[in-house]
Amino acid sequence: MTFISGHDKLPDMKEQLKSAVLPALPIVGTLKLTSHDGKSISMIDVVDEKADRKLDPLFEKCFHEFENYLTGKTKKISIPLDYSNLTPFQMKVLEVMKEIPYGRAATYKDLAIKLNSKAYQAIGSACGRNPFLLIYPCHRVLGSKGLGGFAHGPKMKQELLELEKGRK
Repeated sequence: MTFISGHDKLPDMKEQLKSAVLPALPIVGTLKLTSHDGKSISMIDVVDEKADRKLDPLFEKCFHEFENYLTGKTKKISIPLDYSNLTPFQMKVLEVMKEIPYGRAATYKDLAIKLNSKAYQAIGSACGRNPFLLIYPCHRVLGSKGLGGFAHGPKMKQELLELEKGRK
């Protein structure tokens, strides 16, 4: 019987990890996408980096999806996602967040009620750790006394809300 330690698998996992920095997009700027399998996206980050010169087909498709969304040509982004790094609680929060219609908003309390939970702070933290910016619309979640927090700042949150309301 042969045993393989987790460390023996690391090189294979690293070889599969791919990332790409997309050309600058309206409102959000430059996004870095990460994929663990080359077929789905596991993380979307806002970065201050130069865009890659050439994108492989997955990242090229993602760029066009984001571009169409951020220019108001579509209200939905359809790209394959990898949920393997999310906890069950994060998944529940993302599912409820996804139910907020385009052009509308909800509060953290609204999400808590749908989740039958009083863990407002945990829900806010799950929103703040959302790895799928725009696809799971954390920008549509407001505080009870105003805009509320947003990992990428209030200006971006406000601009995304205005885009969706047709004011951008």
